[in-house]
Amino acid sequence: GCVRGGPTPSTTSCSPRRPGPGSSPCWPGCRGPCRQRRSTPSTRGSGPGRTDSIVDRERIESLTAAKAAQRDASRPEAVARVHHTGKLTARERIAALLDPGTEVEYGSIAAVDDQGGWVAEAGGVDFVGTIGGQTVVASSTDYTDHGGGYGAGRLERLFALAREHRWPVVFFVDGGGSRARHPRVGRGDLELNGPFGPFGLFDGMAELSGLVPTVAIVSGPSFAGHASLAGFSDFVIGTFGSSVGMGGPPMVEAALGMKLSANELAGVEMHEVTGGIDLLVADEPTAIAAAKRYLAFQGDEPDGAASPTARAIGALVPEAGPYDVAAVVEALVDDASFFELRPAFARSVVTGFARMGGRSVGVLASQPAVAGGVIDELAAVKVGRFVELCDVYDLPIVVLVDTDGCVTTWADGDGGTVVEPGVSRWHARPIVAHQHRSVPLLAVQLRRARGMGPHVLAGSPNARSVPVLSVSWPTVELGHVDGFSATRNVNAHDDVIDPAETRDRIVRMLAHLPRPARPAPRSAKKHPVDTW
Repeated sequence: GCVRGGPTPSTTSCSPRRPGPGSSPCWPGCRGPCRQRRSTPSTRGSGPGRTDSIVDRERIESLTAAKAAQRDASRPEAVARVHHTGKLTARERIAALLDPGTEVEYGSIAAVDDQGGWVAEAGGVDFVGTIGGQTVVASSTDYTDHGGGYGAGRLERLFALAREHRWPVVFFVDGGGSRARHPRVGRGDLELNGPFGPFGLFDGMAELSGLVPTVAIVSGPSFAGHASLAGFSDFVIGTFGSSVGMGGPPMVEAALGMKLSANELAGVEMHEVTGGIDLLVADEPTAIAAAKRYLAFQGDEPDGAASPTARAIGALVPEAGPYDVAAVVEALVDDASFFELRPAFARSVVTGFARMGGRSVGVLASQPAVAGGVIDELAAVKVGRFVELCDVYDLPIVVLVDTDGCVTTWADGDGGTVVEPGVSRWHARPIVAHQHRSVPLLAVQLRRARGMGPHVLAGSPNARSVPVLSVSWPTVELGHVDGFSATRNVNAHDDVIDPAETRDRIVRMLAHLPRPARPAPRSAKKHPVDTW
């Protein structure tokens, strides 16, 4: 349908049906037939009963009331239900996420009904604002309103803007997926939030991959389309008790006859271990803080203080046996700057963002405390995706190597072994990612650097993926060759150093490398980031 209006004494309202016999459209965009209704006349000029507005006061009051009805103050019962579960409302989430006073709301009015009344949008809220001064798109579903489901037109519009202006995207998903795009079709309403831009919802997210950072916060039961939005994202945060899956409990019960709760079916606690989410946190305020911290690594700091343990880093690594490499990472990077990603997934390698001398970097390390730091299929997947992530964010990568290499067999509970298939393919994934990265990599060989391990973690010692700096500690073993012999005979390392010099050596080298003006809009995408 359509509405023809303006500063005239009457408004022509048109039905959504096509013109019938003997009727004609009232204007080229109308599908007729037409009917007249009288509205309160608009008046202009001065004098009694006149106003300077082009729109009558009644119309403005109606618009204001429609928008106010969606505010938390107008929905005390719904707000109380949300707070009773220990969660924030959709608008409270956005208010906590964005810098105060920067919010610009999109799509609060969805339609005009056949009587000319305003129809407020439902199911969520969408904004453009800033986080730490950086412009972002921010969206939240609202499960108290239509179960958090709403038409995709609003997000499609904002995804198009994010692509055009290179704005990061942060959204909260909490609900049962999208509903019909035009829920008011057949009621004679004018849809204001239809499709915009060159992309739909899912291909829009795919287009943003590798172009701008995308962050999803799973803050409740999230299924179908909501789960897809999370799956397309670079960084997925889950709050305790939430769930994310393609088919919800009703669908599973109908198809399989199994009665499962949302958490039993697809709880984020399970996804934390299997790689379905990147970080599990206690609640929404903690998730919001994590999202802000993640995006902060898109920029650098002028400088950074060293950890108190930086000079004693060598004492953290024994000559043999397991140790926690996280302590080594914390000693190496700027004090309290390490932000670990996917900590419970593929735990034999550690990945995360940090700063060194104020500069944002990616950190990748073997974890000897878990299976001796060997690389299996999931670890290779974790490494490959992390290299892609650092590359599209223009983050130099610092690698700590202490591994016996790739492993294809594991002991089962009965003393036998299980062989993982596909090693000929999965071991190649991170090496391919290294070959196609354009950011510099700095490698430190701590102890063992055997088999394909150094190639998987730090790229090949030749061709495009060669590290810009490769140093070793005196305790390193390259295969069965000590570090001094490796440096002298095969030029495998650039230098053998005292562990106490490690941080200074890396910080100085980073100072010689181009420092991109981050966050900076990308003129072109290098490549997408693998969803897994």
